[in-house]
Amino acid sequence: MSAPMTVKSLIFGGILLFLLNACGLSYLGYAQQTLHLQIDQNRLLLHGSTIQEKRDNFSTLFLSRKLIRLHNGRTIVYEEARTDLSYEFEPTITRSVKIIFEAVAMRTLYSKNNLFAYQLLLANGIVVNVMAQQDETQELKLLYGMSNAQLNQMLRTLDPHAVIAAENQAIAFTRTQWAFLTKWDTRKVHLVPLVVPVGRFMGPF
Repeated sequence: MSAPMTVKSLIFGGILLFLLNACGLSYLGYAQQTLHLQIDQNRLLLHGSTIQEKRDNFSTLFLSRKLIRLHNGRTIVYEEARTDLSYEFEPTITRSVKIIFEAVAMRTLYSKNNLFAYQLLLANGIVVNVMAQQDETQELKLLYGMSNAQLNQMLRTLDPHAVIAAENQAIAFTRTQWAFLTKWDTRKVHLVPLVVPVGRFMGPF
């Protein structure tokens, strides 16, 4: 019995590895004062410290927002939103980002393996660069506040073939009290809606 099971395990492992390679890998996250980014085999680690944090609970969605000062002196914002287990984000990620920032215009600068880069024009005239990832339907991660040059450097480290065509110069944070640019509220979460009961939408997003 052990030999056939070993063969089956090897076959299953090979299939799984093939699927992972075919689908590609992307990751965006912040833990232990380190910002982790990955596309396929390319990784980028940016070290810093949290200088301000906000948390909100919308009953079906839990939000954490961190203002991070990187070791190079630049300041960026990392946000992580996770739904209740009975809910999930309504597709698509581009729609969610536009609603959360209340953007009047947006342009997709880059996308690969569910990692996106956008340039948004906000109602007050501010232009902001945003990286977003949604590798599962119940979690949305945002990173914003990068200058055009910083975003270009980050993406080209992760993907040497990345072509970034930002039209306008985006804001880079210098005053921390203005840093949190997203506009989460109960109406958006429940009535727009940003999240819906699990199973309402089927298939890829």
